[in-house]
Amino acid sequence: MSTSRRLVCLLCAICTACWGFGVVPGVASAGELGWQDGPPQPGQANGQLNGQDVAKDAAVAEESSAYVRVERNEAGEPIALQTATGRFVSASGEGDVVVDLVSVVHIADEAYYRVLNKQFEQYDVVLYELVAPKGTRIPKGGRDAGDNPLAMLHEITSSMFGLVSQTDHIDYTKENLLHADMSPEDMMAAMEKRGDDAITLSLSIAADLLRQANLQAQQAANAPPIAADEELDPFALLLSGEGPLQFKRMMAEQLAAMDDPAAGLGQTLNTILIDDRNAAAMQVFQQELAAGKKRIAIFYGAGHMADFEERLVRDFGLRREKMTWDTAWDMSEGSGEDPLLQLLKMLDEIDR
Repeated sequence: MSTSRRLVCLLCAICTACWGFGVVPGVASAGELGWQDGPPQPGQANGQLNGQDVAKDAAVAEESSAYVRVERNEAGEPIALQTATGRFVSASGEGDVVVDLVSVVHIADEAYYRVLNKQFEQYDVVLYELVAPKGTRIPKGGRDAGDNPLAMLHEITSSMFGLVSQTDHIDYTKENLLHADMSPEDMMAAMEKRGDDAITLSLSIAADLLRQANLQAQQAANAPPIAADEELDPFALLLSGEGPLQFKRMMAEQLAAMDDPAAGLGQTLNTILIDDRNAAAMQVFQQELAAGKKRIAIFYGAGHMADFEERLVRDFGLRREKMTWDTAWDMSEGSGEDPLLQLLKMLDEIDR
């Protein structure tokens, strides 16, 4: 395996492990697709999703563009990590095309993926992410990853937090699910087209990481000191009955605090993992529009959604009509399971 291919595989692992960061020159304009005044808007019959009423334009305009949030109880404690579906319709008010940006986190409660599977039944086509050869379809129940260290990490994390894997519980065998992503070879070709190789990429990524570290150091220097009683002991949490719940809440807070998850990647990784792959997905999106599909979902990690939203508005004349939310992690209470038993389960996952 070449050095460049190894680097691509590493980047794919990063995009899978984190958020699933998993206009193209020549993208057709709305007029070229036969819509002189932009893509059509859904008719009255299509004005609802999951039984929720269409939001007013003014209310939608005031909403954040974040596709992940933490829901809190009256005491301010985090009780749920939620992801959004953003609905887009024609800004001109013509026609009956509906485009939904369906954001996802890659490990979540099993019920969350059941809701998404049901939601996908309403679309003509669901464009999904997967860094793999064109047309790759994950078998029902997921793939046997063998000794893949990333898969082992997912298993351990799932066991600790009581979560399951997206690839094990989303049904990719449905006819309306369509692969819309790049292969490792496609990613290599895009990098080489920009004149990059393993050396230039390594240097660029290192420079981006140093910039991020400098910015974080500056922020830490200006932040108030953490009181001793506010510092967390990871080992104490691990052996506490509420430890997994506290870890889960900490992770959720970190995810939701990132207004733009892609920004933390640095420009180099953002180009490779977000811009290039989103451009490839939009090419498939354009083809499906040209084929007459009216109800389209783009099913990608939450970190991709800000860029997708910008492309839909800028290049296809759409506007965001509303946001709906689904609970990915229920954090209202812990499992109540003995912490030592949880630790033994984690060790068993590692030993498999």
